[in-house]
Amino acid sequence: MSSVSSASPMQSHASSGRRRFRRDVRRHALAYLLLAPLVLLLVAFLAIPFISLFYLALQKIDFSGTSTFVGLDNYRILFNESRFIQNIVASIQYLVGVLVISIPLAYFAATLITSNIKGVAVLRTIFLIPWVLAPVVTALLFKTMLDPTSGPITLLLSAIAGHPFYLTLTPQGAKLLIILHSAWRSFPLEMILIGAGMASIPKEIYEAARVDGATLWQQFVRVTLPLTRVALFSAILTVSVFTIQDAEGVYALTQGGPGYATEVTGVRLFKEAFLYFNISLASSIGVVLIILSVVLILLYLRILGQGEVD
Repeated sequence: MSSVSSASPMQSHASSGRRRFRRDVRRHALAYLLLAPLVLLLVAFLAIPFISLFYLALQKIDFSGTSTFVGLDNYRILFNESRFIQNIVASIQYLVGVLVISIPLAYFAATLITSNIKGVAVLRTIFLIPWVLAPVVTALLFKTMLDPTSGPITLLLSAIAGHPFYLTLTPQGAKLLIILHSAWRSFPLEMILIGAGMASIPKEIYEAARVDGATLWQQFVRVTLPLTRVALFSAILTVSVFTIQDAEGVYALTQGGPGYATEVTGVRLFKEAFLYFNISLASSIGVVLIILSVVLILLYLRILGQGEVD
């Protein structure tokens, strides 16, 4: 008798829960119906390729299309290969170079577009042009200007140096070229994010700093930089993920050369997939790129969180 009495409240609670669930479904049926196409598209274009990437990274696919499960062999091949280690080092150098150049440029541009000078709208439009254009288009523009035989910048540098100056034919010059190109393309996005942070700073703070005798540099270091910290980290995080996965801009400029000097990890993935048709190894490189991106995100979030606690 006691078991029946103790079970009845549980059954009634479960029954009421089911009734509440059915009531909520009926109430939000239209919303679920309208969201269903978007959910299906996300599954089709994001979840399925993502799962396929991890699956193919564990396979070995020959030219006949036959796949064989090999476990972690593709990763062992990559990390025992000096070329792939050089790819990762080149990617890190590429990322650091882009951030070192683009962040100061973005702060300078953000200061201009948030000021009261005339022509701010025109400046804002000009600064946004690199971000609007396709990476391949801007890469071809850079490549034409730095052509070893007829590029105007190459001819100018040769005239200044007094001897032929071929920037794209040396490893250091090619690395500098891809960094400058990516930094030029990245700074508009950083400018928008940082500019939004700067626009939210009350003008009274700057007025108080000027009354205290702070110079422009001191105002930047002690007011602008701390109060735009969140916007700065958002810009760094976004550009870092884009840069670490970049392939089209670098490949259009140098194809990863000379040698493997500018063969960043994204370019290596492109070559393995579309030139060598080594889909399984390319998938393994894709997984490594995802892990690198996640590590960057966690690192930035940790640094940002420590700063907020301090």
